[in-house]
Amino acid sequence: GRVARFFDDVLVLASRSLPKKHTDALHPWDLSALEPYAPEYLAGFRAEAYGITLEEGFVQARAHMDRVIERDVKFDIGGDRQRVHDINTQISDVTFKHILLPVWLAAYKYRGKTYRFVVNGHSGKVQGERPYSAIKITFAVVLGLIAAAIVGYFMAQQ
Repeated sequence: GRVARFFDDVLVLASRSLPKKHTDALHPWDLSALEPYAPEYLAGFRAEAYGITLEEGFVQARAHMDRVIERDVKFDIGGDRQRVHDINTQISDVTFKHILLPVWLAAYKYRGKTYRFVVNGHSGKVQGERPYSAIKITFAVVLGLIAAAIVGYFMAQQ
């Protein structure tokens, strides 16, 4: 069979210092508001230049597109299980553009450990690491178990 898929603006993180698992979670980005680059945009700010080559970026974009295409093929076949032995793809009209997206990176130390987080400068969405309190988690679990036991007890009485 045949499945057609159009891709536009497949984003590839060109930073080697930002944590990919966090920046991937900052989506969606409003790419319709992109403007041509002007040096004034970065005046007074620290910015990172891209750290991967165009070829590396295409490999990452292609891997993403291949996953989406495989999902589309399986969806097109339908059913509970699909046996796909081979997928042949043809890609045409590939274009590239370097874009800057507003991502703020910050870190803080808590009890000797550094926690990093990133912020989508457009939407304010935050992703990152945070400390967990074992005492608070244990307390919440015990409290939940007690509440479940009380509810179970009263339900068993009726």
